[in-house]
Amino acid sequence: MTPDERVQDNELRDIIDQKLTLLVRELADANWSVDEVVVVIDAVLEAKWLPQARALQAARNSGSENFVSDGNEG
Repeated sequence: MTPDERVQDNELRDIIDQKLTLLVRELADANWSVDEVVVVIDAVLEAKWLPQARALQAARNSGSENFVSDGNEG
């Protein structure tokens, strides 16, 4: 990972952390326990987002590094 990629990764992590903090606080203000909120966030990520992201990453990793598209793959 290049230094620029690390900076972008840290920036993205900070943004996501801030958004999640606001979401947890908003739901806590609506009388949901922090524990409940965190468990449900984890469940949603595991059920909806992570499988798709992992499949996409696996597809990217399975491709040839030397692949050159001729535009007729599809």
